[in-house]
Amino acid sequence: MQHFFVLTGAMGSGKSTVCQYLESGSLNVVAEPARQILMEQRCFDGRGIPSHDPQLFTDLMLSRALYAYNQNRHTGGSVLFDRGVPDMIAYAELFRLDTSAFERAARVYRYNPTVFVMQDWAEIYTTDSERTMTYEQARDFGRSVRDVYRRLDYDLVEVPRVSVEDRGAFIAEQIKMRL
Repeated sequence: MQHFFVLTGAMGSGKSTVCQYLESGSLNVVAEPARQILMEQRCFDGRGIPSHDPQLFTDLMLSRALYAYNQNRHTGGSVLFDRGVPDMIAYAELFRLDTSAFERAARVYRYNPTVFVMQDWAEIYTTDSERTMTYEQARDFGRSVRDVYRRLDYDLVEVPRVSVEDRGAFIAEQIKMRL
């Protein structure tokens, strides 16, 4: 889908903050599935969290990502996804799971060839109830995500380490140039 764009990268790199900023403008934004699922599963002591059942957690994220993709097929204008289906491959690799189902889904559910990547940023990295990884783990995950998108023949565009407003403006301008 040419009007579907992905913002990905290391955990804690400011993706969700930039997405919130862009959503307050005129861009359609789809929230990251990991935080949604972690919050939901913890509300009822569900097993779909990495420390209990990483396979279930990753399957739930893939399901949520596919649902969001399909729900936005007929959305007018551009859509920015805070993580895309290929990110689920990196999660599966992180948990040492079989990636074949995630790989198949990533080949079927394609986005615009341009993928925006936020690099790890130690100065802004924080942990919370949903993000419990160390900075080093988040950095390594970001590298894995990049490798996955490259393997799937996406063109990676680095989002500069500047203010939220400037990062948002950069992404918005890049999207306009690619439509």
